[in-house]
Amino acid sequence: MSAIIEGRNAVAEALRSGQSITGLKIAKGMRSDPLVDEIVALAREAGATVTYVDRAELDRDSERGRHQGVVAVAAEFHYTPLNVVMSRAAEKDRSLVVVLDHVTDPGNFGAVVRSAEVAGADGVIVADRRSAPVTAVVHKAAAGATSHLPIVKVTNLTQTLGLLKDAGFWIAGADERGRDSLWKAPLDGKIVLVLGSEGSGLSRLVAESCDFLVRIPVAGKVSSLNVAQAATLLAFEWMRRAEDA
Repeated sequence: MSAIIEGRNAVAEALRSGQSITGLKIAKGMRSDPLVDEIVALAREAGATVTYVDRAELDRDSERGRHQGVVAVAAEFHYTPLNVVMSRAAEKDRSLVVVLDHVTDPGNFGAVVRSAEVAGADGVIVADRRSAPVTAVVHKAAAGATSHLPIVKVTNLTQTLGLLKDAGFWIAGADERGRDSLWKAPLDGKIVLVLGSEGSGLSRLVAESCDFLVRIPVAGKVSSLNVAQAATLLAFEWMRRAEDA
C-alpha cells in the first residue's frame, strides 16, 4: 500500500534520506525555485516518475489541501522495531525517547516528531491502537522529520515502559498533577517523556508506570498547552540541561 507525502519540505527530506519514492507530482505552471528544482532532480535520480499535473489533481491527492504544489507517492511507511531504538540509545550516556499515549490527532503527532527530532531524540513510540498512523498529514506537520527519526509502534505501552526502565531510562510523564515543575524535574541523562492525549491525558496504567510526573507551570488563564507544545518544551528542557552541564 502506497503513502502520500505532501509539501515541499516533507518531500525534499524524504528524498534526501533515501526514502523509497515511486512517483512525484508537480503543479503545472508553478514558479520554479531551488527547492523544487532539487526535489525534481532527486526524484529523477531515484528513478521516480515525475509528472506535471493540474492543481485540482493535487488537491484530490492531498489530505488537507496544503501540498504547496508538490505531492510524492511513497512506499508504505515502515515503523522501526523497538530494539533498534534501544540499541541506538544504549551507546549513549544521554538519550531521549518520546512516548505518545494514544494521541490521535495527526497534526499533533507530526509536530511532536518534528520537535523530538530537532531536540536530538532517539525515537518516538506510539501504541498500535487508538493512535494516529503515519499519514500525509503527519509527514507534512513533521516537516520531513519522519524521514530521520525512528518511529516505533508497540502493542503494550506499559510493558514497553518497563523494558525502557530496565534499560536504564527514567520515565517522566507530563501531567498537571506532577510534583515537580518542568524547571526542577530531574530531566537529565536517559529520559523517556510520556505524553497523553489532549482529551484525557495519561491513562491510569501508563501514569502508574512513570517514575515521576512533570507539570508545566502556567501563568495565564488558559490552563494547559496542547500535546505538541508540551512535548516541545519538555524535549528542549532536556536538551538545555546537557548544554548547562
